[in-house]
Amino acid sequence: MTMEAAWHPVPGGTGRVSIELARALSQRADTKVQGVAARHRSQPPSDFRPSIEVKKLLLPRPLLYEAWSRSPFPRLDISGHDLVHSTTIIPPPATDLPLVVNVHDLAFRRFPDRFPQRARRLFERSWKRVLERADAVLCPSAATSADLLAAGLDTERLHLVPLGHDPQVVTQETALQARQRFGIAGDFILAAGTLEPRKNIPTLIEAFLRIAPHTDAQLVLAGPTGWGLTPEALLESVDDSVKTRITVTGEITTTELAALYTEATVFCYPSLLEGFGLPVLEAMSYRTPVVTSKGTSTEEVAGDAAVTVNPHSAQEISETLQFLLSDTTAARQIADSGYERSKMFRWDKAATATVEIYRKLV
Repeated sequence: MTMEAAWHPVPGGTGRVSIELARALSQRADTKVQGVAARHRSQPPSDFRPSIEVKKLLLPRPLLYEAWSRSPFPRLDISGHDLVHSTTIIPPPATDLPLVVNVHDLAFRRFPDRFPQRARRLFERSWKRVLERADAVLCPSAATSADLLAAGLDTERLHLVPLGHDPQVVTQETALQARQRFGIAGDFILAAGTLEPRKNIPTLIEAFLRIAPHTDAQLVLAGPTGWGLTPEALLESVDDSVKTRITVTGEITTTELAALYTEATVFCYPSLLEGFGLPVLEAMSYRTPVVTSKGTSTEEVAGDAAVTVNPHSAQEISETLQFLLSDTTAARQIADSGYERSKMFRWDKAATATVEIYRKLV
């Protein structure tokens, strides 16, 4: 199983899926998992450290990805294994074993101008190899499934396997420490995820500016800086009187993020495109009312247990946030519905579905 995503500078959702799926599979009595990754001098961050043994190859990541997308090298040692599982769209070279590939989304095709050119080319080459070689392609949502079919994948190889989340226990002490670290007092609107263009954070900030005169709530943007956006650029045009009420956390631990989910008054995720939308599921699992985008996979994940909005309308987002901040009864009902729905998505269920696909191939 490829585990390189755990070492990405910003592991994000793909890194989380890699380590959590590997963990859930390895806990099964009927499955043994061996990881593989590029050459690294250090371990990934503690929150993204694989629980399985990971064999390191000779090439560093940039060279490894280029080699895997262009050549049959470096080959994997497949002795004693039944199949190869690539947890990202960049699969290793062909072997005599069946190949399973996770494809989370085709965002590089939907929003090509929002990806670096080198990354787009790598993903295009890799997608071509997936079409040529994969025996099974796992995707996390019906929205992604439709995109993959439209991009040339046949239905026989396509399998819908929703992702999961296993919530932590958050103590009052942990919650207080998170509030103190990030300077949060009272009610706050939380958004979580890597800062990148498709997360649509500028529209969320515009929505917050509309309600700021009518509420004391803060806006907390939790997650590392990715590409195409910086905290400085996001807040450049915001008046200083409001800027002090917007917190950009930067790097944040899983424990701290769990505490913020638990403490948040509202969670807002107006992303333009997601393969699944783990933050929506995470927020629901901590009993926080969710606002997310219509017409995306996050609406699919949330079902009828969240409020969905037009992600392009700052006005609609602002009105919805104001409503949930002021109507605590409605907010609690949505939070309770989300919490119950989140129980449908657990990593052991994702592992079980994955093993069932394995068995059809070996």
